[in-house]
Amino acid sequence: MLGRPLNCNDISSTYCQRQKCVVMERLDEYDHETECWKEILIPDQTCTPADLAASRIDFPMWLATLKPRDRRIALKLGSGETTSRVSRQHRISPERVSQIRRELHTAWCQFQGEEPEAAAVPA
Repeated sequence: MLGRPLNCNDISSTYCQRQKCVVMERLDEYDHETECWKEILIPDQTCTPADLAASRIDFPMWLATLKPRDRRIALKLGSGETTSRVSRQHRISPERVSQIRRELHTAWCQFQGEEPEAAAVPA
């Protein structure tokens, strides 16, 4: 659209990036060894380098243990998709997506050798 005002609140706009010194970077990278794209894990303040390395190894291994549909659902939910959107994409009820989310949580805890806590199950 021509003549649209510059938006300083849209971090994807070059105007905002210049005004607020924001740098946007991709959150995926091409792995030449496996010849595929993979997402980059972003550490938070509580994440140690050992935690990050373990996650890079464990998460793909855990995904490989899942049924193909559950793997796709886990990746969608992990990327921030909503329950309702995932339910529409997979033609299942939102309630079933919530059940699968709890099952994925339990499966992850078991994979890690931990006991799943009822209070820790994501909503």
